[in-house]
Amino acid sequence: MKNNNFDVDFLLREAMSSAAMPDAELVQKVKCKTFREVSVMIKKSTARRSFGTAAVIAAVLLAATTAFAAWHFLKPSDVADKAGNHVLSAAFESETAVNINASATSGDYTFTLLAVVTGKDISDMPYYSNGALQNDRTYAVLAIQKVDGTFFDNQSVDYFFASPLIKGTNPAQVNAMSMGGAYSQNIVDGVLYRIVECDNVEMFADRGLYFAVCSGVFYNSDAFIRDAQTGEIKANPDSIEASAVFDLPIDKSLADPQKAEQYLKELLPSPSVDYDEGETGDSDNNSITDSQSETGKEITAPSLLEITN
Repeated sequence: MKNNNFDVDFLLREAMSSAAMPDAELVQKVKCKTFREVSVMIKKSTARRSFGTAAVIAAVLLAATTAFAAWHFLKPSDVADKAGNHVLSAAFESETAVNINASATSGDYTFTLLAVVTGKDISDMPYYSNGALQNDRTYAVLAIQKVDGTFFDNQSVDYFFASPLIKGTNPAQVNAMSMGGAYSQNIVDGVLYRIVECDNVEMFADRGLYFAVCSGVFYNSDAFIRDAQTGEIKANPDSIEASAVFDLPIDKSLADPQKAEQYLKELLPSPSVDYDEGETGDSDNNSITDSQSETGKEITAPSLLEITN
């Protein structure tokens, strides 16, 4: 007969009375951490440890699972701090920041959009385009996890396209890559955190805004479904690519229709030009050219600037 004093799965069920269970990855992390810590404690004690050990395991598991929501993800401000962007960190702690915390699982990944903030001079890592400072920007923090419970590390070769999208425009043309986009990312405790930035999209708030992510380097129309009549964009559940689309809840009162219209006229080659839905975003109109990072280096590759720490 199995001794429940040493059955960790039994202790886990007993310690958690709530119906809200953490995911399997967390359970395994807690088990491993608990066994390591408890094994040290056991070595320090030489008598009557069987019942006491079970109580310690149950107590540690209960405390860890209770704190699950608090430490499962870094705060957006902490993500910015780890990227060395302390001004942006303060912006994510301000009243203008919008905390979202929405998750979607697709393919091999779970995507969580943590927060978004927009404004002028809210970063101490300036972005330049054609030699001109672009200081009115949108910043979003995205967390990515692997569904199988394995962790990202510095040798990971997973690539992702992540960008705000504007309802009613062709996302193959109008996305972060064409809107002065850049990103930085860090891996913390196996979770990939990405800060995505681009020109301020709040001018389009009255049209409706999304934040989209898919596996791969470029926008892939196969990963999404776009309604040509309504402009609605959603993830394609039948795609072989992992993808997710989140609503970007920016206050509609911040919209500036005239500024938005002028921006699109300057961005797009012609109002009549519209890429075939088969495009994957690797056309010249989706490239970042003649732009500079905060280090002054030219960016000529047709992909977002990546700063991986």
